[in-house]
Amino acid sequence: MVDMLRSERETWVGYQGIALLTFALLALTVFKPIEIGVAVAATGMLIASRAAGSWGPSTAERTRIAALIVAGIVLASGLAVWQLGPFVAVISAILLPLALATGFLSLKGKLEERGPRLLAVGLLVVMVMTVGFIRIVAFEPPVIDVIDLHVAAADALLDGENPYTAATAVDTSPTAADGAVWVGYPYPPLTLIAYSGAQILFGDPRWASVIAVALAVILIVRPWATLTRPQAGALVALSLALVAQPLLGHVIRSAWTDPIALPFLVGMGLLWRKNPALAAVLLGLALGTKQYFVLALPLLLVWGDDYRWKRLWIAGGVAALSILPAFLINPRGAWDALVAVHLNTPLRLDSIGLAGVGWNTPLWLLIVASAGVALWMGWQGGAASRFLLGLAAALAIAFLLGSQAFFNYWFLVAAVAIVAVATDDHLLSGAPTSDSDRIAPYSRSL
Repeated sequence: MVDMLRSERETWVGYQGIALLTFALLALTVFKPIEIGVAVAATGMLIASRAAGSWGPSTAERTRIAALIVAGIVLASGLAVWQLGPFVAVISAILLPLALATGFLSLKGKLEERGPRLLAVGLLVVMVMTVGFIRIVAFEPPVIDVIDLHVAAADALLDGENPYTAATAVDTSPTAADGAVWVGYPYPPLTLIAYSGAQILFGDPRWASVIAVALAVILIVRPWATLTRPQAGALVALSLALVAQPLLGHVIRSAWTDPIALPFLVGMGLLWRKNPALAAVLLGLALGTKQYFVLALPLLLVWGDDYRWKRLWIAGGVAALSILPAFLINPRGAWDALVAVHLNTPLRLDSIGLAGVGWNTPLWLLIVASAGVALWMGWQGGAASRFLLGLAAALAIAFLLGSQAFFNYWFLVAAVAIVAVATDDHLLSGAPTSDSDRIAPYSRSL
């Protein structure tokens, strides 16, 4: 009887299902005034996912159906949203026939064959490019300092100057004093390369986000891999849910940099067991794209498997090396632009977090809560999907309690949840799982 109940729990309350539900929930953060409540609920669900088992041997089939339902929910929410401007609904309407075609392929296409899967990837990439074109080309850019900083950084590089001291932009925050100016590019060097490169090559830094999401979709579906029809269908459906998310267009429009980490995280998840060293390198590159990824360090520190210390040193070392050039050129300028300015962020009452209701969390409590959640999520170790959900949970609690949190923050959390499901060992292998699988040792080491 106990075994039957446990099997039922593992079949229907799997962490994959929690991740998908979290993704669908976070898509609703575009709706006011429920957005803060949605963020609270999603954060709680991610933390609770540690206690959930797997969906079991039919993970791929269940994932395909669930992901298509989620895709429908997020696309419908995009059609219903007008607070972000009517073009959000216009984009959703344009994407609708493409989404229906992709969903049909996921259900009926012979996706075990390379041709149909290439067609599915093509449709998904066209959807991403369509969102990018409408947001970047068809409409005037928003008045936001993020875009101006990317452009200023590209100009500084072309002039042979240091972006971390020379790039400037008017601070467009509603809390900024009149005439306030950003001095120094506030994002790490990997992000600088991506967005300044897009500005130099394509005339707009926002194309870096479009390319990053397109790469992530291609890596999720992996048209070159050998997969069964249910497995490939699940991956196509997961990618469709990600692309149909209404937050994607807003993130691209505002030049927020969070999407740049997604291809690295997908690659890390796919190589977690096959090539743990390269997976750790990709994880380090992801961590080097934005400062908040420092929250991954306590997760890495306690992750319970045989590769823990090597992964920690490789990923941490790669992240540190990616940031080092900025400090070698001008240590004080890099510190001011990359660290000091973010430690002094004022409370933003327009946040999608507790700051939005005037809650000012002390820094020590924020650190303790974030590190505590990371330790809780990482203590049992497990597969890459578990690690990614732990990372999403640690980021979510920090965003919830931090002095500011906007659409891009929750877009990242939702996207990491989708990546967690897409890189799940049991979805890709079709093998049953149990609680003992969470701390499976590596058969190889370096």
